[in-house]
Amino acid sequence: MYDIPGMIGGYTDDIHALWKDVQDSHPDLFWTPRNGGHWVSTRHDDMVRLCTDTACFSNLEPFIPIGIVPHTGPSQMDAPDHAPFRKLVSMAFTPASLNKAGIRARAAAVEIIDRLRPQGRCDFMQDFAGVMPIITFLNLLGMSESEAPYLLDLAKRLVPGQPGMEAAQAETHDYIAALIHDRQVRPGDDFVSMLVRAQVMGRDLTATERHNVVQLVVTGGLDTVINTTSFAMAHFARHPALQRELRENPDLLEGATDEISRRFGTSNLARLTRVDTELAGVAIRAGDQVLGIFPLSGLDERVNPDPMRFDPRRSKRRHVNFGSGPHTCLGARLARREIRIFLEEWIGTMPDCHLAPGTSPRMSTGIINAMTGLHLEWQPG
Repeated sequence: MYDIPGMIGGYTDDIHALWKDVQDSHPDLFWTPRNGGHWVSTRHDDMVRLCTDTACFSNLEPFIPIGIVPHTGPSQMDAPDHAPFRKLVSMAFTPASLNKAGIRARAAAVEIIDRLRPQGRCDFMQDFAGVMPIITFLNLLGMSESEAPYLLDLAKRLVPGQPGMEAAQAETHDYIAALIHDRQVRPGDDFVSMLVRAQVMGRDLTATERHNVVQLVVTGGLDTVINTTSFAMAHFARHPALQRELRENPDLLEGATDEISRRFGTSNLARLTRVDTELAGVAIRAGDQVLGIFPLSGLDERVNPDPMRFDPRRSKRRHVNFGSGPHTCLGARLARREIRIFLEEWIGTMPDCHLAPGTSPRMSTGIINAMTGLHLEWQPG
């Protein structure tokens, strides 16, 4: 976990405000000796270059420090190997699959809200944000919804820097191995079964490639929407007028979906410098890691005026919270659908929600900006 001024006991109640303070008080690119030593990039245009200038920047080591996350196939590949594996994974995100998953996502959201509304309170991250996206993703992959509670618990324990993360990685490895074995013995028409039988570049996947691709697909989509919607809800709970504005003006929901994506990014990912080069006017050497604080791409006032203000009417939003270039997030379209469903069903139908008295959001940072607790209350009637 990165050492950020203002964090107490590893947590804060507004991680984006803390990162914005770093952006405003530090050079565009600066060096830190922590986590093995690496550069930190804080501005939009430089992060676009990190994503798109593949001649200078490699995706082989996107995590800080090197070795903290085992290699997981396409997310840690460069050309020419990357494209065939990315094409394989992209087969999960066809329009038909996305439509089917979106229908289930909405049904799950309605079911959860109907159950929670009479209670007048909830832990939003645990009870809604941590349930609907996982059910959606399991349906996308053709897996049983009964896996949802276990995968939510696993996603929370897999955050690098959290206690027990290494044990959770070993548990994940065993879970994926068992899943692959089950599909080999009892193949179905689900996406995981397809991956188990898949070929790439005219050959069968090796055992390691098969494991890595299945693990990437099953675990790679667990945390983004969970945390993005939780960050948004924490902001709305502090600004109830925003809840009413969106509820009364459904024509703003498209802009609000884009604004959530810009304002509440989650991933802090690195690139490995291939050759001696310059970034932000600073000389960096081949072999150096450069960490992009991707949520800051949308909070950069040079490209988004008044960036901390949530404005569903904002035009020409710019950010790279879903990446850019060859490693643009394959799940971005699904994430946007889920965010839109959150707005339509939770914000559109629930009473005004506020932070439960005596509580504040608990957020942490590292490879992922994460919400660990968000207690809400509302009038049940």
